Amino acid sequence: MEKLLLLADKYGLAYIVALVLVFIVFGFVRDIRRGKWVPRELLDRAEEDRDRLQAILDKERSDFMAPTLQVLQRLKIDHAASNAGNDEDRGGEPCLVNG
Repeated sequence: MEKLLLLADKYGLAYIVALVLVFIVFGFVRDIRRGKWVPRELLDRAEEDRDRLQAILDKERSDFMAPTLQVLQRLKIDHAASNAGNDEDRGGEPCLVNG
């Protein structure tokens, strides 16, 4: 504090206060540019845009995956129907439960 008062005596209080305010303004500008201070309406608009785009991507993904899911469901149904009455041995190693 003493050094600041010595500078204020030497250069004048107005110059010191102006220098401090310049640093504060630069800090505010830096924070605004980095997105730390965003007006609420811009944040709300960005969130609405994000939600809208996510809905579009979800719809495209479901449309793209629909044929694959249909094939998998048909395979599951076919596999369940073919194994319903089938007790035949498929070969392979016997399962030794008790050692």
